[in-house]
Amino acid sequence: MAVFAISFRIHEDSTYEARYESLVQQIKDEAKNGDTWEETTSFFLIESDKSSKSLCDALYMDSKIQESKDILLVINLSAKAYAQRGVQYPYSLDALMQKR
Repeated sequence: MAVFAISFRIHEDSTYEARYESLVQQIKDEAKNGDTWEETTSFFLIESDKSSKSLCDALYMDSKIQESKDILLVINLSAKAYAQRGVQYPYSLDALMQKR
């Protein structure tokens, strides 16, 4: 079991609300025992048995977000691992995550 930080940005357009709500619902569905911390905007803390990549993929595939305009970042806080969809600067993110 690991603790994950999930951060996202949904591009504002005519389908913003539907994509936002679908992603929030998927995050809640993926949370172990349904427990989430979501007091700040576009940020959740959850527990999951999945890897960073498999959780990120599940959230992406089972929601309406679009990699071409939205950003999803899943960070395994227990293992300093992450996965992303739609990040504009993946190399700088990777460089930061690789620092010890």
